[in-house]
Amino acid sequence: MTGLHSSENGLLQRPPTWLKSGMVRLMDVQMQAAELSIEEKESLLAFLIHELPSPPSGADDDEVLRREEEMDSGAVASISHEEFLDRVGRRPA
Repeated sequence: MTGLHSSENGLLQRPPTWLKSGMVRLMDVQMQAAELSIEEKESLLAFLIHELPSPPSGADDDEVLRREEEMDSGAVASISHEEFLDRVGRRPA
């Protein structure tokens, strides 16, 4: 990919000619953000994080039904909470 140069922080410095205008705008924003003070970057980051949709709080109904079917069919075996903690190395002290 000729014409594509990364800076030390990984941001693109010069877009290739095949890049769509939306990506060019993104790269312009990235280059402008790199020039901000730490406080301005923190404020921009807080704004962008606030704009993101909230992650799901847990499994959706389809996943719950699928997992129940797996357990009912015997395809998977259930384990206790204590066994789970042991397996992931998170046994409470």
